[in-house]
Amino acid sequence: MRFFPAVAAAAVLVLAACSNGGGQPRASGQDAKVPTVQQGVLMIGSQQSYIPGEFRAEGSQDLQGFGVDIVDEIAKRLGLTTQWVQVDYSAIIAGLQAGQFDMGSGGMSPNPERLQQVDMVGYYQSGATFLVRKADAGKYATGQAMCGQKLGMLEGSTTLEKAVEKENASCPAGKIEVEHYTSTPLGLQGLLSERISAYAPDLAQAQYIVKENPDQFATTDYHLVDYLINFTFMKGRNPELRDAVYTALDAMIKDGTYDKILGKWNLTVGGLKQPAYNGQLDAKP
Repeated sequence: MRFFPAVAAAAVLVLAACSNGGGQPRASGQDAKVPTVQQGVLMIGSQQSYIPGEFRAEGSQDLQGFGVDIVDEIAKRLGLTTQWVQVDYSAIIAGLQAGQFDMGSGGMSPNPERLQQVDMVGYYQSGATFLVRKADAGKYATGQAMCGQKLGMLEGSTTLEKAVEKENASCPAGKIEVEHYTSTPLGLQGLLSERISAYAPDLAQAQYIVKENPDQFATTDYHLVDYLINFTFMKGRNPELRDAVYTALDAMIKDGTYDKILGKWNLTVGGLKQPAYNGQLDAKP
């Protein structure tokens, strides 16, 4: 199995406070165009197990993924080096509030509660689906099919929780029970051990997991919910960085760099025509 050896390595790396991806810095940091917590360095809070956005492959200490590639290019254009700070998904906003890093990443979607605390620059159109054991392929093809079953999801996945509440309102008997995990690797372990009937990952994540482990997992065409995934910034703090990230991403979309990155990861279906702002495809900071 190709996925879980990398998961074990990632679990060990949770103990490390920061990482720049294990490779050489991709920008000098001497020509920084915007203020950051640490001068010349763009610090990004991330769970670092968001496959294929930000993760470590088996046998490698390097952080990789389409989100990493996008952030690296943005940082390069802003004259910054990158430093990735490992943090649980549910603690990204708290880390921003505490000033531990400049921006958050890792598949966070917009909702009213989050938008009261942070500003969001959307970089990919995604959503959530059901990932199941291979033996259960085709078994949970709708939300209602999960009624009476246990569904795993990341801690802090409030958008998914609200989608489950909506499904539960129509369950004829037995509601969907939610079990939270601090990382997707732990959720997959819960799935394989039959603690849960399905896990609700990001669409891109589900496709990658099935591709890497076709004998263990399966997914469906069903979308529990659709959403944008975003970079997050503390509301009212350092709007110059937020705006610079938006502008750099917009330039990458216009000059084709963004499409090349998505093509590398076979994720062009969810590509945007311009960055989104606070959940709106046609909005700007």
